[in-house]
Amino acid sequence: MYIPIIIAVLFITYLLLDKLAQTSKFQLLGQYFTKVNTQELVVALTYDDGPNPPYTDQLIDLLNQLGVKATFFTIGQNIEAHTQTIQNLIANKHEIGNHSYSHQKLIWKTPAFIRSEINKTDELIRKLGVKQEILFRAPYGYKRFTLPYILNKMQKKNILWNLDPKDYHASNPEVIANYVINNVTPGAIILLHDGGGERGATIAATEIIVRTLQAQGYKFQTVSQMLK
Repeated sequence: MYIPIIIAVLFITYLLLDKLAQTSKFQLLGQYFTKVNTQELVVALTYDDGPNPPYTDQLIDLLNQLGVKATFFTIGQNIEAHTQTIQNLIANKHEIGNHSYSHQKLIWKTPAFIRSEINKTDELIRKLGVKQEILFRAPYGYKRFTLPYILNKMQKKNILWNLDPKDYHASNPEVIANYVINNVTPGAIILLHDGGGERGATIAATEIIVRTLQAQGYKFQTVSQMLK
């Protein structure tokens, strides 16, 4: 008579752990960051899913005008497809991170598959001349249990975020920017996207975010700079 109850408890426990593992605020093993604990007025702009011309190149031009460096979490397949754009990022001294090779959710995947997704993209980035530590960001922020274990064994940091204005859904730059401006705190890691589609709104929002926060005394750093 207790077997159905035990099964139900185990199932509910599994669902709760699974939900926690999909959030940006929980990870069982290894180093992960949603923000940096600091009182300094510093934040990091991060962009996912590129390189994606022409939007990544337009972002590079804008960030140069604003005097800001950002961290770009790049997909291996897009690096292969858009070599000139990734070289443009590196030449302009932006930080290049690893966002997997094929941008699949790294859940219900074998350890061999997960390692391959990380290693293939690391190798592509290294071949472009990047010497510094390559930070990792899990696709969709989904981690569960195997990925953190592997990242821990590889001594690799998982960089998540604490500000997500959902620019991948928004078409109004002011909506994107206002979410960031109204919720920013020192050490924030801001999630934006240069890849995955048309990103004109993200580019316009970036200018509003940077100019507004600079006027408030904030400085923009790469994630690695903030972690030092």
